[in-house]
Amino acid sequence: MTIADLVCLLLVVPLLIATTVFVVEAGLGAMPRRTHPSSDAGFDPRSAVVLVPAHDEERGIAAVLHAMRAGAPEGMAILVVADNCTDDTAAVARATGVRVIERHDPVNRGKGFALDHGRAALAADPPACVIVVDADTVPAPGALASVATRAIAAGVPVQGSYTIALADTDASTARFSAAAFYVKNAVRQLGAARLGAPALLTGSGMAFPWDIFSALPLATGHVAEDLMLGVRAALDGRPPLFDPSAVVLGSASNDRGTAVQRRRWESGFFQVAGDHAGTLIGRGIGRGRPGMIWLGMHLLTPPLVPLLALDIVAILLLAGVALVTGSGIVALSLLGTLTAAAMLLVVVALIAHGQGAMLQGWRDVPRYVLWKLGLSLAAVFRRERRWIRTDRE
Repeated sequence: MTIADLVCLLLVVPLLIATTVFVVEAGLGAMPRRTHPSSDAGFDPRSAVVLVPAHDEERGIAAVLHAMRAGAPEGMAILVVADNCTDDTAAVARATGVRVIERHDPVNRGKGFALDHGRAALAADPPACVIVVDADTVPAPGALASVATRAIAAGVPVQGSYTIALADTDASTARFSAAAFYVKNAVRQLGAARLGAPALLTGSGMAFPWDIFSALPLATGHVAEDLMLGVRAALDGRPPLFDPSAVVLGSASNDRGTAVQRRRWESGFFQVAGDHAGTLIGRGIGRGRPGMIWLGMHLLTPPLVPLLALDIVAILLLAGVALVTGSGIVALSLLGTLTAAAMLLVVVALIAHGQGAMLQGWRDVPRYVLWKLGLSLAAVFRRERRWIRTDRE
């Protein structure tokens, strides 16, 4: 290998590492787990409370709560926090028979503050476990009992498989966004779990033992509070687990709402990565915990579309160098192979998990890629600093 070959290889090492992380997680998670949901034998539903933060959810919360109650074990309580609502969310929720409390504080806005308010209401008679479910998502039957049982038994947070349900009328942007969301929240989570790495907390369908929930820094206004809380739990020696059998389904938003949601999430992701990735890797090495090291590497891996875009740009540049100088063949071969494997595994994983419908409409992929890259660049250079409600209409 010449010096020029070595230089080319060193220049793409970050991309080689990041793409390898993606390929390993997607490869290990490509095959869904073929087991039944974990047994909840001996689980007392009265020991867990479902905490639902809700902001201006008047139109959809009744249907969500009815479905939630139908899929929850008898005796499991539901507490809705109607947070800074300007509509009839509280009244509509109360009409379904669940407990509702209201919070009004226009200065301190966001999910974390709503959860903190709910925690204060539960503190007088705390449950063994709190399950956080967003007001626009529906846990599948058995999901709530599954995550609560595992959280109580293991003494750590447990994250269910939170993905997006699509309708035939959803636009291509929402469809491809849901596909990327599925790869992130279901496929890569399963792959990381098979490696023994901590799960990421993704917002809905996450269960906490009370001793952990009571100490969480909730009232922060962080734009990705769920991700941050999971990382903090891992650093505190209580690494979250992933429960692939506990499915929680959200609904696709319109293009504007999807853009707001993804920009907020990616802004928070980059912030958490910058704050904690190095610490995770350092502590993992110092304590001999490979799972913590892997979590740090995961945080340093860009989301799917930006990662593939960076890979393709680097491949084109390396191909140009190789054509002109004959150098960089090794780097080009390695990165090209990994990039091809990553793209192939996305398709294989979605089909294997029964999500092949998300792959329809390939002619719109270039438009989606440009849209997604714009969001990612905005998340890097103009990060969201405050919570914004996702528009789902």
